[in-house]
Amino acid sequence: MQLLWKGGLTDVEGLLAHLRDDPAATDQLHAIEAALTCTYPWLAERRTAPAHHGGSAATRAAVWPRAGTVLADVLTGGQTHDTVRRAEEVLRELQLGHDPACQEQAGLFALLALVYGGRIDLASAWCEGALGETGGGPHVPMRQAVLAAARSEIALRRGDLAEAAERARAALTHASPGAWGVAIGLPLGALILACTRMGRHEEAGFHVAQTVPNAMFKSTYGLHYLFARGHYFLAANRHQAALADFLLCGELLTDWGLSSGCDPVPWRIGAAEAWLAQGNHDQARILVYQQLSRPHTDGARARGQSLRLLAATSSAKRRPQLLNEAVGLFTEQEDKYELARTLWDLSQAYHALGEKKQARRTMRRAWHVAKMCDAASLYEEWLLADDPSQATALMPKTDTGIERLTHSERRVASLAAMGYTNREIAGKLYVTASTVEQHLTRVFRKLDIKHREQLPTELYADRMELA
Repeated sequence: MQLLWKGGLTDVEGLLAHLRDDPAATDQLHAIEAALTCTYPWLAERRTAPAHHGGSAATRAAVWPRAGTVLADVLTGGQTHDTVRRAEEVLRELQLGHDPACQEQAGLFALLALVYGGRIDLASAWCEGALGETGGGPHVPMRQAVLAAARSEIALRRGDLAEAAERARAALTHASPGAWGVAIGLPLGALILACTRMGRHEEAGFHVAQTVPNAMFKSTYGLHYLFARGHYFLAANRHQAALADFLLCGELLTDWGLSSGCDPVPWRIGAAEAWLAQGNHDQARILVYQQLSRPHTDGARARGQSLRLLAATSSAKRRPQLLNEAVGLFTEQEDKYELARTLWDLSQAYHALGEKKQARRTMRRAWHVAKMCDAASLYEEWLLADDPSQATALMPKTDTGIERLTHSERRVASLAAMGYTNREIAGKLYVTASTVEQHLTRVFRKLDIKHREQLPTELYADRMELA
């Protein structure tokens, strides 16, 4: 495993040739082949897992190969209920302290199996739970580094940009670049992407210029780096360079035989954005439809991203419908960064249709969500909008009265501001519809309003903070 992380490909190939000719090395070879699929897929030979017998001791000894196998299965065939169960099984055993010498690799494989399949909730719960409690021993710094990198990737997919950057920096502090080897693509890519989305382009550029192992670009970890660098190029208006990085991710996955499983990064979405930036709606639409037709995607998040870009290539009348569905998906996933972008696009769609009031309301929602996730790259650009009235609409009101609401009233009001009915709010908060109605009556009186449509849009962002 150390050879895989260090990028010693010549030594790995020599070891593989020896093991593949040795009938007695079946179990050991299976573990290595699974790890290769997760790191260097082009070197792997896909094999059926050997049967294990001998009770719990044998099962515990097999934690690392089982972790590699479950991630390999996600990459090659997509996530299923079975892969989720198996990933959690591995994490549960690691939580109990089995196989301390391989916790880092096994834990990372199992967590990525959940992340790639869109189970951010489970991955986050394991990171924040007992798995994150670090005991003593020589592997502590690397374990902390791996957990920090996983948390950074999770934070990115939730749109928590400041946390993503903080966790990525921690990952690169706990373990040196040399200790990370080719796997540095994971935390470094997360740091580049987080800085880019936060508008810290100079810092992102500094990290892009950092020297990385050449072998990283032949590994799955390199996909994270390429995807992040593509977005850095996109932000710098280097559209062709961005497109090249995104398409390279797709080419590598195809060459490696991983085009039918869960993509480690949504490269089609990135490539579609690069095509749109160059004014090529046809090519963007092709990639979006390809993404929507894939059987194995990052669930609701990937669909929401696809719908947002599909709206950009659709007629003005169709855009609100597509974008409203995407807003619902990102709200459900609590992906604040993608939610902010989609709300802004929705406000522009309303504006184009002459629905000025709805456009202003949605604009302010986009502004508050973008501020909440530190997406300066978004809200600073919006303030430079050509239409001065749009920039004015983004400015927060000095006194909306929200601070006069109790915690319970704010929770109810925030859901009402998002359009939920009293019955739906009651179901979400586990209270009666009558209680919801009473809370709203007090909210309306305190805010001096008469209808739900008048609820301050700041409550929309407030919903995520109170959840």
